[in-house]
Amino acid sequence: MQYHHSLITRLSPLALAISLVPGYAMAQTDSVSDSDEKSKPKEIEELVVIGEPVDSLLTTADLDRKQANDLDDIFSGVPTVLVGGSVGAAQKIYVRNLGEDTLNISVDGATQSGVTYHHTGRISVEPELLKQVHVQVGAGDATSGPGALGGAIKFETKDPEDLLGNRNFGGIVKAGYFSNTEGYKGSGTVFGRLGDTFSAMASYVTSDQDDMQDPNGNELPGTNSDQDLGFVKFVGDFGGGHKASISYENLAEEGEKLTRPEWGEGPRNPLRDLEFERATTTAKYSWDKPDSDLLLLDVSLYNTDFEIYRPWDDYASAVDTQGFVISNTSQVGEHNIVYGSDYRDDEVTAGESALGGNAFTETSDVLGFFVQDRFQATEALLFTFGTRWDDFNAVDKENNEFTSDGFSPNVGFAYDLTRDLTFSGGYAESLRGVETNDGFKLFGTTNDPDLKAERAKNFELGLDYTLGSFLLSAGYHDTTIEDAIGNDVPWSRHYENLGELETNGYSLGATYNGERLFSKWTYVDTDVELDGEPLTRYSYGYLGTSTGNTLTMDTSYQVNSTIDVGWIMTLVQDLDDIYVESAGASISKPGYNVHDIYAHWEPSGLRGFSVTLTVKNVFDEEYLDHGSVEDFTHLDGYTGIKGYPAPGQDIRLSMALRF
Repeated sequence: MQYHHSLITRLSPLALAISLVPGYAMAQTDSVSDSDEKSKPKEIEELVVIGEPVDSLLTTADLDRKQANDLDDIFSGVPTVLVGGSVGAAQKIYVRNLGEDTLNISVDGATQSGVTYHHTGRISVEPELLKQVHVQVGAGDATSGPGALGGAIKFETKDPEDLLGNRNFGGIVKAGYFSNTEGYKGSGTVFGRLGDTFSAMASYVTSDQDDMQDPNGNELPGTNSDQDLGFVKFVGDFGGGHKASISYENLAEEGEKLTRPEWGEGPRNPLRDLEFERATTTAKYSWDKPDSDLLLLDVSLYNTDFEIYRPWDDYASAVDTQGFVISNTSQVGEHNIVYGSDYRDDEVTAGESALGGNAFTETSDVLGFFVQDRFQATEALLFTFGTRWDDFNAVDKENNEFTSDGFSPNVGFAYDLTRDLTFSGGYAESLRGVETNDGFKLFGTTNDPDLKAERAKNFELGLDYTLGSFLLSAGYHDTTIEDAIGNDVPWSRHYENLGELETNGYSLGATYNGERLFSKWTYVDTDVELDGEPLTRYSYGYLGTSTGNTLTMDTSYQVNSTIDVGWIMTLVQDLDDIYVESAGASISKPGYNVHDIYAHWEPSGLRGFSVTLTVKNVFDEEYLDHGSVEDFTHLDGYTGIKGYPAPGQDIRLSMALRF
């Protein structure tokens, strides 16, 4: 199998208008006939990260080679995205050091909003199902949805057609082993056509992991996992440009976790059973009217339920989110215009006895209208501009009502100074009103009745230079979030406008994209402060965290038509003497240097069969990643407050059979 990376020409750092790269056919060995070749599915799955010095493109094959098992695996090697935490259930995503509370995250268009439990993550996704992940870094595109202060992450799952190609039926069976946890992961997927109009697919993924081990061979209690996922999708192609689909995904996990899964083991953090479940239903309809540049209609309806249950005290927290997105794309001359409306309704419920009669409840909703124009003014100059208007409403458990509305404009450009040199830049704003609070805090949470909406202002500049097979890039960004909402520190459950949150920095990149060799090097320097104080994960929760300067390297080499190998490195510098105002003392974050390698083999004599060997943390680096809760244990009164260290070396072996 031929394996290569491809680069995207960056339109602007804000990605105010992005067209995803078309899929790439998988070239096969000479022994495959032309008819067999036509029946192969196309590799259209990809991970697109907008706002890096080089836009990243990661196929599903890349996720398979890394044997991605959680969010950290998915985004490994992506310098602007940090996943904090070694426990999958407690992992949190940061984009340019801004946390999940500032991001708009969705799966198949279904927004994953609301917080169930502050000591866990708010998003759980199975890498096996992913078709593509689009990460927009920083406030930008009007189509990114409401409240995307720090950016947006859009996960999209596969369709039956992505797997079928010209075949009528097929399947994939996979089995994997993880040495660090002595765990396994298995999956089965079937897909087929049901006549000329309909197609369908169904997947089941199960994994069982024991506790992780640190580089010294010590077990990390509470890091075990027992996870099951079921996924079905039906697609109808009715001709004349009309297409519809409906999908259902249910992801469940349980295990003996620490009471606060993101902290390390300690007297204040005993082991207890914890259960998670997310169910997402999405219905979509599109109409690409033939012979018309004015009508490309897309409609999505969705419902997501995410629940966390603690059997030991019979306490549950659930987020119910439902909404829609309606958009149309029109090509008018040199203008590509996307316009439409979106709506989201959230309800957070928490209490005892499976959300019984004495449960606490908070609700919020937002209605938005948006328009985004991509204007090719000249062959060398692209303008992008647009705005969205959002109306936010919320009612907290004390029946305080919060309303806010306003516009979020954006403008950007990309100008080819020469054939090989592109200068780009942009400015964007994003408004977010008051929303629901953390379910596990509802019993004691209070809001300042005068809470104001947050507004992000994002400014970016970029420069890209192409030199043969090399692409050299540089970028600068500055984001300010006015009236940032968070809890008063330390240990407060009172939410108020904390002040001005600012993140700024620069990035440098160099990429080589040859016939067999691909290598991308990226250096990122980003600082984030709240009214002049560096953000810490422990003090400011979901708002963000401080990280050391980071150098990432992603290199792959195609040995021959059946074997390819790769190497991913992440080097993070020390971050010393971070003054934490609430603690009245300073902490430090030691740096680390982590290496992952992989080898992928598709034997030419066994069509459809593949073997992948991946080694995570090759040199058994002992470290606490900079997205985890920092080490406060040297301070009086902060006993046990430290994140879980990363696991030691993990040898992963998987086999897959496509039929």
